[in-house]
Amino acid sequence: MQPDRPGVNPQPILPSWWEPASVSVEQELADRLLAQRTILVGGRLDDALASHVTAQLLLLDAAGNDPVTLHLSSTESDLDAALSVAGAIDLIESPVHAVARGTVRGAAIAVLAAATEREAQRHTMFVLSTPRFTADGTADQLATLADQHDRQFARLLDLVATATGRPATEIAADLDPGRVLNATEAMEYGLITRVR
Repeated sequence: MQPDRPGVNPQPILPSWWEPASVSVEQELADRLLAQRTILVGGRLDDALASHVTAQLLLLDAAGNDPVTLHLSSTESDLDAALSVAGAIDLIESPVHAVARGTVRGAAIAVLAAATEREAQRHTMFVLSTPRFTADGTADQLATLADQHDRQFARLLDLVATATGRPATEIAADLDPGRVLNATEAMEYGLITRVR
């Protein structure tokens, strides 16, 4: 074959292909659980996890009105994030059945309380504790943030009071020292309705 231009050899054309990245085992499990209308909420419940869980709830609600099962295990949670997930549970039409496992501590109790049905595995521990609040800023900013926190804390008390049938003052008194309940005690308290 003669080159188009004298002194220049044509470059061979090499075939190329695109190979999609493999799906991680964790992502595959999450997708399969989502197809069964099951959501896992574990670890630290922060804004990122709350946004992810909210998106899953909205997606499942748009797909149908069958119950959604939410497995909850959170030893650390932000009040904003927990109330965001609780708000999403209130917003959707599909009933949400929460299954507590491991340890559920602090503000994550709001997620449990917002569910239509609440149950726990036998060895679950519940730690009723007041959510921590820290802030930086000017005096005016701190006053605004403290007011916002007080309102959010009142919402947490309201959710737990509605779920348990207990007065908010009693719940606040239990949250302050950090009352610990096992699954049987949580059922007697009214926090859950069934022990698995």
